[in-house]
Amino acid sequence: MDKLASTLLAFPPEANLSKAAKSDNVRYDVEVRHHVGKLSKIIKDHKADLIAFGPQFLELLNPAVNSLSYLAVLHTLILPSIAASVPHDIILEKLVLFLMKYDAQQCRYARNHLLEVLFVVGNGRCLPPSVAVEVLATAILRLDPTGSMLTSSHILLAKLAYNTNNIDPALQVIDKQIVFFPGMANYTEPSLLCDLTLSPPAYIMRETGLTGPLKSSSVMEYDLLCSMMYCSKRDWAKAYAALERVVAYPTREGACSKIMVEAYNKWVLVSLLLHGKLGESKAHTGSTAYKLYGNFGKPYVAVAVLFTTDDADALKAEVEKNAQQWDEDGNTGLMKEVLASYQKWRIIGLEQIYSKVSLTEIRQQTKSAETGQILEREEEIEILIQDMIISGMLNGVIEKDVNGTTSLTFLPTTTQLSEQEFAKELAAIAAQIKRLHPIFNTTKERLGASNEYIKHMIKEEKRNDKNDADPTLAFDTQVDDEDLMGGVVATG
Repeated sequence: MDKLASTLLAFPPEANLSKAAKSDNVRYDVEVRHHVGKLSKIIKDHKADLIAFGPQFLELLNPAVNSLSYLAVLHTLILPSIAASVPHDIILEKLVLFLMKYDAQQCRYARNHLLEVLFVVGNGRCLPPSVAVEVLATAILRLDPTGSMLTSSHILLAKLAYNTNNIDPALQVIDKQIVFFPGMANYTEPSLLCDLTLSPPAYIMRETGLTGPLKSSSVMEYDLLCSMMYCSKRDWAKAYAALERVVAYPTREGACSKIMVEAYNKWVLVSLLLHGKLGESKAHTGSTAYKLYGNFGKPYVAVAVLFTTDDADALKAEVEKNAQQWDEDGNTGLMKEVLASYQKWRIIGLEQIYSKVSLTEIRQQTKSAETGQILEREEEIEILIQDMIISGMLNGVIEKDVNGTTSLTFLPTTTQLSEQEFAKELAAIAAQIKRLHPIFNTTKERLGASNEYIKHMIKEEKRNDKNDADPTLAFDTQVDDEDLMGGVVATG
């Protein structure tokens, strides 16, 4: 045991690895690879000892310092199943501790061991869902604090969070804007994985074992799951954006898959909730795909058309007529939200006619799509409007005049900010630009190294040499239709 413990504690060479040593990437890389080689031999030749003395080893090791050794012991105790000879509560406690504190720089060298441990957690095989989601989300962001790289672990997280209704802990990950995907062109495993200046796709790849491959269907499934989680939080703007990414996903020959049709149907309903009408599709959503969406989603489009009219009875009847369809599609809850929001959007529409209108008139001019009737009491209208004001859906105020008449006054939308608000917004924009700078540089480097861009530049040089420049031939018209990331073409 002592000899194994000595080997496990051998890296890093000093308990407190100095910043100078950590910044020396060449030295760090040599030492960590040497240590990984020793760990591989221990796992192969002394697996029984790792299991027998696993708890003792984990007590000796610091998960934040001896991360690779800690992971090697944990992996042995957990896979292919949790060791029966060791108390499960001890293993699970150490597992949580490791994933919350591991050194991300070291674990870039963990190959598939880290991914397999995340897979166990993400499949809900060992931890309660509420704990598993929190731990998995934290572990994902430790490996990539920017959250800009989609990985196979993201898919596990989204499925686990949505299926177990533990959404809040997952928001720290799904709120991040995805920019990079596994298998992107022009990326090969770097010579120095430990280089902390590397962009996420330069070290998180199948070759390093830190993510599994992702098919286009998995990418769309992730966005669909994210949208459904946002719907459960009634965050219609984020749900709309996530669904739009699926609806506008580039495909060959303008086709659309089942998951895209499912997303379109939800997108129609969410657009009603967010905008009060059917939203406009992205410009790069091809006409062929859009026609297919219209054919497959006719019942939803019919609801959208009626939603913008004053005929609450017809909307109610249309929704009730296709109740089985909504249920089969898993959209009954969203449809109820649509019916509940109908009268609210009719009230908002009154701003086009009035600057101030009494609650009595509002009650008489608008109907509930849930009942098809006007509300029975003025108090119900007042409660409804107050809810709209509080939620930010309506910019207005309820006032009572000297005659006792209660009215809604629509307030103009103001963009004028206080000095403190302006400074806060400016600071937020500056921070966002700072976060985007590494992503911009990475994207610029990738574009500059792409075959399509090089071909374009060669053509431009030849054209300039002939003095036959054509200003209408921009780069977008020169690149092949093939998508640079996934080998697909735009729909339509």
